[in-house]
Amino acid sequence: MIEPFIAAFTLALVSEIADKTQLVILGLALKFKSSFKVFSGALLAHAFMDGIAILVGAFFGFSLSSDLIKYAIGALFILLGLWAFIKLYGKTRKNQRFFVPKKFEKFFREPKKEGKEILSKTPLATSFLAVLLSEFGDKTQIASGLLAAKYLVPLVIFIGVISALATAIGLNVFIGSKIAEKMPRKAIKIITAVLFILFGLFTLISL
Repeated sequence: MIEPFIAAFTLALVSEIADKTQLVILGLALKFKSSFKVFSGALLAHAFMDGIAILVGAFFGFSLSSDLIKYAIGALFILLGLWAFIKLYGKTRKNQRFFVPKKFEKFFREPKKEGKEILSKTPLATSFLAVLLSEFGDKTQIASGLLAAKYLVPLVIFIGVISALATAIGLNVFIGSKIAEKMPRKAIKIITAVLFILFGLFTLISL
């Protein structure tokens, strides 16, 4: 039992170093400054996706992946990053407007205060959904499934993988939150946008 646990922990931890999903998690930590909720949402999403891969690997010997899904996810996060830049630099001034066709103006308006308050209260759900999307066909998910197929002890593999992910995500989120506390809000928004664009590019390049 020790060997599969060590194998799962080591492989998952190494897989998560500079992983594209970690870019998303860091971006969320910078955005929300709610470290525990971002950590919890990201870890739950990982547990769900990697748990599925481990079960599939243990019983069928393979993990599901799709190039089409990767294309869609890559494009989605690039658009999210570009959208963040548009919102940041496309704000209206007293006598100057950022020009867009009228029928699209509603998409460029700043959200109402109530909307911002609701968004700021949902870092756990936002983190869960963002990481859930990013984990489709991710190398950690595939590695988890392959290890489960090799050792046929899915629970041990799951514990090893989740322990490694908790370590990686914890370091990422809590270091990210410390950086966020010392940085101007505008700089945080720029970094978040860049991280999402990088994630999208890495997803497309990895195809």
